[in-house]
Amino acid sequence: MANPYWHPQYKPHDVDLGEVRRLCFEIYNLVQASAAIAGDGIEPDDEDDPHLVSSLEQLHFQMAEHELSKKLLHLAVLVRTHDDQMCFSEDKISDAYQRFRNQLDAEIGAYGAAHAGPPDQLETLRRCCNKIIHANDVRPVYTTEDDRDDPNARWGMTSEIELEGTQGGEAWHVSLHLLSFLEGVVDLMANEDAAEAPLE
Repeated sequence: MANPYWHPQYKPHDVDLGEVRRLCFEIYNLVQASAAIAGDGIEPDDEDDPHLVSSLEQLHFQMAEHELSKKLLHLAVLVRTHDDQMCFSEDKISDAYQRFRNQLDAEIGAYGAAHAGPPDQLETLRRCCNKIIHANDVRPVYTTEDDRDDPNARWGMTSEIELEGTQGGEAWHVSLHLLSFLEGVVDLMANEDAAEAPLE
């Protein structure tokens, strides 16, 4: 067998676009499941136990943030790597891809908001991926209609995740609108054929 090292083609990282879509699916379902658990503020009937939480709900609360962080990081690395590969591919493909990606970013407008640091940190999918990858603190935001001081209040995730980190010694803090980000990623993956579109 010939030495595989000398294969004539480039050997970029293998980015499976199906895996990217699956991660979007799993993250969306995880957040939606958490939102469904949030308390609705309705007092239970006398015969109901207000403190009863099912074992499945307990398992969800124990695992949800860890799984969300792991999947979100994996997704950001794949999308960011794919973006690099497309931007440095054959000129016509690269130009068409970048044009489509920029149009997508412009249509969505912003994927979140900045609380500290530059104000334009979440204007593109690429910047969102960078923030996810470099975040020191990944903090899903929760909500409930129950009494927030009740130790038995049921909390569920919103679609907002706060990310914090530093760049060049300067602290940054952003809120990522997760559903907008996932929507952008799904649309980008669903329109890969746009990279083959003829230049205008």
